[in-house]
Amino acid sequence: MDLDENRFLIVGLGITGVETSKFLHSKGASVKATDSREAGELRPVVEKLAAGGVEIRCGTHAPEFFEWADTIVLSPGVRFDLPEIRNAQVAGKTVISEIELAWNFLSKPVIGITGTNGKTTTTSLLSEMLKRSGIKIFTGGNIGTPLISVAEKDDEYDFLLLELSSFQLQGIKDFSPHIAVILNISPNHLDHHSSMEEYEAAKLGLFANQKENDWAVFNADDPAVLKGSDSFRAKKISFGTGQEKTDVYCKEDEIVFGELSFYLRNSALVGEHNKENIMAAVAVAGVLGCQRDPVQKSINEFRPLPHRMEFVLTTRGVDVYNDSKSTTPFATLRAIESLSPPIILVAGGKDKGIDYNCLKDAVASKVKALVLIGETREKMRAQLGDLAQTTCADSLKEATQNAFELSNAGDTLLFSPGCSSFDMFGSYEERGNLFKEIVRDV
Repeated sequence: MDLDENRFLIVGLGITGVETSKFLHSKGASVKATDSREAGELRPVVEKLAAGGVEIRCGTHAPEFFEWADTIVLSPGVRFDLPEIRNAQVAGKTVISEIELAWNFLSKPVIGITGTNGKTTTTSLLSEMLKRSGIKIFTGGNIGTPLISVAEKDDEYDFLLLELSSFQLQGIKDFSPHIAVILNISPNHLDHHSSMEEYEAAKLGLFANQKENDWAVFNADDPAVLKGSDSFRAKKISFGTGQEKTDVYCKEDEIVFGELSFYLRNSALVGEHNKENIMAAVAVAGVLGCQRDPVQKSINEFRPLPHRMEFVLTTRGVDVYNDSKSTTPFATLRAIESLSPPIILVAGGKDKGIDYNCLKDAVASKVKALVLIGETREKMRAQLGDLAQTTCADSLKEATQNAFELSNAGDTLLFSPGCSSFDMFGSYEERGNLFKEIVRDV
C-alpha cells in the first residue's frame, strides 16, 4: 500500500483507532480522524493525537472528512451501513478495517480464529500451547492488542495469532491468514449487520483469500460452517465431537488427531462447547508440529477465563456460575447444556435483533425458573415464559436476589444473559463483576 498517495480517515477513536492513527502519522501519511462521541469523552486521546498533527472531528461524522479521504479505516464496531460510509463506497473510496491495513505491513504468517462463540478461549489456549512448544507468538486482534501495533515490527515472532470478529472481517480485501479457524456460526450482531447472510459472509470471509498451501480448520458439527467449507481452497482440517470421520474428533474425554491422543480428565474447561474449542486449538498445534507433552500440559493447566462459565461459589447448597460473556442465545444454550438441572437462569440484556427460540428445549428440560432483565426481558418472556416459572426484574441485584429466593439446595444458579450488556452496563466485564459482588453479598 502506497501511503504517500493515500489520504486516510480513521473512523472511531477507541484503542484500535488511536493506534492506527499513530501508525499512519508516524509513516508520514495524511491522516484525519472522526468519532461520533463528544470531545469531552475522548479528551486525552484527542489532545495527544491533535498535538501530533492529526486533525480530529468529534460529536459528528463530518461529510467533508469523508469527501477528503481516499481510504477510510473503520475501527471494530463501526457500522458499514452508516450513511457516510455508504456514500463513500458509492463515490469509489476504499473502506477497510484496521486488520486489512496492518496486513500490508507484516512479514510473518498469521493464524486467524473466528466464530460466534469461543474465540477468546480458543485463542488464549492455543497461545499457551504454542508458547510451551517454543514458538514465538504475538496474540492480539480482537483480544488485547490491535494488530496494527506490530506493523513493521513483527520480526521477533514466528506467528501472529489473531482473534477476529465479524466487524474486523467485514472490512478485509486481501487479508489472508496462513491458518484460518472457524468455530461456529449462530445469529449475532443483527443490530449491526443488515442480515444473517451478511454476518455469515463476514465470518467465512476469513477463508476467501487463502491459497492451496494454507490451512482451513473448521467445525464439521456446525451446519453453516460445514456448508461454507465447500468453498475453502486451503488444505482442510475438520473437527467434531463424536465423529471419527473428522480429522480431529472427541470420544468421551479423549481428543484424537492422527496418532496423537489428548485427555480432558484434568481440564477445567467444561461443556461440549469447550471440547470444540480444545479440538480447534489441538488442530492448529498439530499442523505446526507441536509435540504432545506441551499441548497436553496446556490443556491440563489452562483455567477458564473470567465471565465464561466461571464458577463463583457454592452457598446454601446452590452452585453459582457467572457466564456474563454470553452475549448470544447460542452461548446461553451451551451453558445450560453443560450443567445439571435444576437450573435457575438469570438472563436478558440489550436487544441485538435475535430471537430466543433455540433455547426452548433446553429451558423446558433443565431450567426450573427464569429471572429476566434488560431490554429483552419481555421478548424473552414471550418466547420462553411458558416453559418455566418466570419473573422479571428491574436490576441485576433484584434479579439475583429473586433467583436465590427461587433456589433450593442442589440447584444451580446460572447468570448467562444471552444478550450484550450495553443497555445497562458498559461491558460484559462490568456486568459479570457486579454479579459476583452481589452473589458474595447475598
